[in-house]
Amino acid sequence: MSALLVRGGLVCTAGEAPRRADILIAHGRILRVAPDIDAPEAQVIDASDRIVMPGLVNSHTHGHANLAKGAADRWTLEASLTNGPWMGGARDEETVYLSTLLGAADMLSKGCTACFDLVYLLPGLEPAHLAAVARAYADAGMRAVLAPMVADRSFVESIPGLMQALPADLQAELTGPPPQAEDMLARLKALFAEPLPGGISCAVAPTIPHQCSDRLITGCAELAAGHDIPLHMHIAESRFQAEVARQVYGVSPIAYLDDLGVLGPSFVAAHAIWLDGDDLDRLAGAGAAVAHIPASNFRLGTGIAPLGQMLDREMRVGLATDGANSSDALNMFEAMRLASDASRVWGTPRADWLSCAEAFRLGTEGGADVLGLTNAGRIAAGEDADLVLLDLGSVNFLPLTDPVAQLVTAENGASVTDVIAAGRVVMREGRLTTIDMADLRARIEDKLPAWHAATAEARALSARMEPLIVAHVEGRDQPDLGFTRMVGEGPR
Repeated sequence: MSALLVRGGLVCTAGEAPRRADILIAHGRILRVAPDIDAPEAQVIDASDRIVMPGLVNSHTHGHANLAKGAADRWTLEASLTNGPWMGGARDEETVYLSTLLGAADMLSKGCTACFDLVYLLPGLEPAHLAAVARAYADAGMRAVLAPMVADRSFVESIPGLMQALPADLQAELTGPPPQAEDMLARLKALFAEPLPGGISCAVAPTIPHQCSDRLITGCAELAAGHDIPLHMHIAESRFQAEVARQVYGVSPIAYLDDLGVLGPSFVAAHAIWLDGDDLDRLAGAGAAVAHIPASNFRLGTGIAPLGQMLDREMRVGLATDGANSSDALNMFEAMRLASDASRVWGTPRADWLSCAEAFRLGTEGGADVLGLTNAGRIAAGEDADLVLLDLGSVNFLPLTDPVAQLVTAENGASVTDVIAAGRVVMREGRLTTIDMADLRARIEDKLPAWHAATAEARALSARMEPLIVAHVEGRDQPDLGFTRMVGEGPR
């Protein structure tokens, strides 16, 4: 691979003042960052009218949900979980591939070069489907950590009293032999033995604590430790989940997982909204990380995560979008802006608000840390060459007062002109070079009718269940948790 020289850009990287510099790239790495680099053999990209920033890193998404874009309006989390089986179900390898590739195109076009994808491969954890996901990211030129989600209790069965609250015919339809933890662990072990393309690695995701038996969780933790890979779980995403954990375990989900011995530096807690100070102390003490997902949290009405308390404890935090079913746009610029804005609603002194510089760090370095990408998220010699160029002529940067602040408060991805991932130019002058968007559109439109037909029965079942489940959740007595993550009951 020949050298690449990004010439004269306004370089913005976390912890440093913006400066004009050249960036010399070879073999996927940054060799030098300095003014006026002499590299006559290098291919040159003129960045004199560009901001150059590190590639954004998405700490939590779901590639299977991209074909469900626009499906959700006033879905609560529990409504979303009720609809989960059809969103990820009835897929052949091509449908899996196209859904993942669509998400990769969405992220790359908005400056995101790496992601943590919690993959829906249930019920069979098919190796061919994981291979299709991996191939999609590799073809797009994105790096990805792929975590197959597993659970051995259904959503309905995991909630005390919920099955009994449903009509008898629905109970009969939803009752069946449960998956076996040991079978799932064996299938995961087989998945991890499969080769993956360069830049793609695996993790494991027992999806939600109360949907998993102790054996499944500890078995996943053993697999993660044995393969030196992350363990990623949805934690206390809604108040209802926090209540269920206390009802099932007698303690919070984090206290329960701590007692099981699964917390540690490889543990990633997604959402982590309904946690108290003791929970955060446990996570911080274990060196665990959090994927903070403000767009999804707002969209599903689940609350505002205590990000300031996490950062006060020097916890490792990355930003994320979640899947297209709960944020639609996989936009990491939006994640940075919402993370900063949400920190201002609690009535705390402005010194406690998340600054634009810190939001920028969480969207780049912070996410790279969550994914285990030790040489990503920064622009410096020796780092991975993941770069995003943005047009300084864009209205978002007129006038140019503070580039980093404007990347967080004004940018929406529309100013992105070029993207370089691991030294490879994957977007040039506003067009993806690795994905033929017209072909992708045609293939998806050709595939959708068959997928809609194949999921029609599951969609109808979810439509019957959704109002009953939402009524059950909204009609419950809410115990006092001793804290809140909601701003309050607003006017109607």
